Amino acid sequence: MSRIKELRASFDKKLDALEHQALAFEAQLTQTKDQAMQRLEQSKQQLRDLLKQVQGEVQRSKEMAEQAKTEVQAKLEHLQVQLALGKADARDTFEEQRAKTLKALSEFESIAEQKLKGAAFDSGKVWEDLVDRTSILEAEYEVLKDRFESEKAKHQGTLESKKEELLAKLVLYKDQLKAKREVVQAKADVLETDLRQGLDQIRAGVRKFFE
Repeated sequence: MSRIKELRASFDKKLDALEHQALAFEAQLTQTKDQAMQRLEQSKQQLRDLLKQVQGEVQRSKEMAEQAKTEVQAKLEHLQVQLALGKADARDTFEEQRAKTLKALSEFESIAEQKLKGAAFDSGKVWEDLVDRTSILEAEYEVLKDRFESEKAKHQGTLESKKEELLAKLVLYKDQLKAKREVVQAKADVLETDLRQGLDQIRAGVRKFFE
């Protein structure tokens, strides 16, 4: 199993991913669509900043062949271009950007794990940061995708009670997530299933909220 896949399969990173999704759902309920879009742009910028560090490590690496550097650099630059595209306010444009960015990210990760060599990569720190940044970005993309698909105009006054109910569920969910981080790794699979089911229930509520 590759280093990135190992990290994503780890108990801590699975819980991190669920927490990132919960925080993204919370933001969707408490922020305007423009503010939610800005969160996405911030996540993209954070990943771009990390990729600049990766680019520097690639250039400095003495363990990598020049051909390998060129291949990694090409995928890295393509991903950076996708991340640098401006906000997409229309649903079709948003979905197109989302699909292209996630595809570019997958392609970069694939070539990176094959070719990247050097102290920074061998230590695993770059991979940990990459998994964290991409997890946050994927969470922001996912909840915005749901919002684009289901959002319709409604009178705000009729929504406040439902919003408060969903926010209360999210508070309880995050408390549960924090507590279950302390449970032993042997129970990880069962806990992940429980937590994912809880998040799916909240997701269904958020979708209904915007319908």
